[in-house]
Formats: sequence, structure tokens, C-alpha cells
Amino acid sequence: MEIHPCPKCNETMDEGWISPTGSGFLGYVSQKQTGMLKTVTKVNRARACPNCGYVEMYLDPKELKQRLP
Repeated sequence: MEIHPCPKCNETMDEGWISPTGSGFLGYVSQKQTGMLKTVTKVNRARACPNCGYVEMYLDPKELKQRLP
């Protein structure tokens, strides 16, 4: 596993995922999407700083670009 320093305090980030429901899935919906039905892009990776609480989330940019007008 790679070591990633926190951009806020330089502590080593912990890598995991976001799972508010326990299902392992959190989604992102761009405000640029039009129409009544919005498509969710799955957030598939996250990092959190155990020192200051800063959180980073990552998704597949190709998947997101397919959903944008």
C-alpha cells in the first residue's frame, strides 16, 4: 500500500472506503447532470487523516465523464 501524506497536516492518511449504510456504496451526483433522473457515480476509494480528520474520496473519472452533458 502506498503512503499518502495528509494535505492539511502531513500525517499519514488511512485508506478505506465510505459506507454510511454498511453496503460499501456511496455515490456522487454532479450538479451538471440535467433531467429528472440523475445517475450516481460510485465512490470507490477514500482516505482519512487520523490526526485532523481530513477526508478524500475518489471515483472513476471515465465513469463520471459518461454521465455529464
